Amino acid sequence: MIFLDSNVASAILGAIESGIDTIEVSLDIGISLSQVSISEMEFDVESLSKIVKDTDSIYFIDDDGIFKAAISSDHFYKLFPTGKSSAPALLIDGVLMHRIKDTDPIADAKSKAKLCARRGIDMLEICTGLGYSTIACLDREIRSIITIEKESNVLQLARLNPWSQRLFSDERVKIIEGDAVEHISKLKDGTVHAVLHDPPRFSMGSELYTADFYSEIHRVLRPRGVLYHYVGSPGSKYKKRDLQKGVMTRLRKVGFRNPVRKAEALGVLAIK
Repeated sequence: MIFLDSNVASAILGAIESGIDTIEVSLDIGISLSQVSISEMEFDVESLSKIVKDTDSIYFIDDDGIFKAAISSDHFYKLFPTGKSSAPALLIDGVLMHRIKDTDPIADAKSKAKLCARRGIDMLEICTGLGYSTIACLDREIRSIITIEKESNVLQLARLNPWSQRLFSDERVKIIEGDAVEHISKLKDGTVHAVLHDPPRFSMGSELYTADFYSEIHRVLRPRGVLYHYVGSPGSKYKKRDLQKGVMTRLRKVGFRNPVRKAEALGVLAIK
């Protein structure tokens, strides 16, 4: 499968207009570079021109034609380009699900994994997304990880995304598709050494910020288990809202010890 964004399409279109037959571009959203023969690929100029103008989207080519890497259902989901040689972010209803300001999705995932993943442990992740944090935890040589994702459309985009493929190929990963509130209740006490909790913003998933849910996380953790909870900083600049403070208060209430802010990862770290 071939992937094109505005920059790659522009390079190919420029080669066509200049009569150049072979150019080096990435056809897998920046993972690698390929020598592309323009004459062999038979690119459609009209379609390329459309992609060049659509700077906020990624397209893919398969045997059936050219399509936007997006899904429209009850919400609108799509892969969002973040720059040359950089993994795409997930966009839901126009809201970015990854940090891209002064960082990129892969670097952000690594900063989260660094706080809670270590060699030989068993982990739980809440909200798989495109799987970047899961993969970052695998890179830190964990033993296993259960990752829960509610949105089937998000997992469908992950299966399409070249940067997400280890999520589905690594035997250490168990993906659960469904509601985290429901499925965490099915896990036994003391199941995991660490939890990476990466919920969407509060307005999109308030049930994942409650004391009841934190109590379930506390239950499934082993003694001295680690929780990293991504919170972000919504509203902090203009409304003086401190969502992290509220999270820390509720974590203490259910038994977590000494929750602390981790400014570099915009989250909270706590120990059972």
